[in-house]
Amino acid sequence: MGVLEDVHEIEKLKARYADAVDGGWTGTKAHDPDAVVALFVPDGVWDSGDYGGGEGHEGIRAFMATGEAIMPFAFHHITNPRIEVDGDRATARWHALLAVTLEDRAQLQTGIYDDVLVRTPEGWRFERLQFTLAASTSLPETWTCF
Repeated sequence: MGVLEDVHEIEKLKARYADAVDGGWTGTKAHDPDAVVALFVPDGVWDSGDYGGGEGHEGIRAFMATGEAIMPFAFHHITNPRIEVDGDRATARWHALLAVTLEDRAQLQTGIYDDVLVRTPEGWRFERLQFTLAASTSLPETWTCF
């Protein structure tokens, strides 16, 4: 597989991540812990600083399971991929705009995802996914879902 194909597969992995953590607008549940765990190597790390995280599949699953209670609505818009592939390892940096419900308030958040990825027999997987919050604002009204 060439570098362009690797970059495309990593972009698809990030899209599957967004699909696994987004929901809450049509009765779908945000944060599918099993779908998120499947995107990580067994000893992977999900780190969001002050928001918490998890290590290993069980730690990530437990952290994601708490997401529904604290963030029942989530919609990620992930842009500006900067992906560097070096053999079976890669790094990626992404900008993110998140529309979420957090602590019963509609919020817009911006931040940066910094990922470390490895090629496995099943394809590219996250070794480390780190989210750094850049800015956040509460909105005056809740979301209107259709």
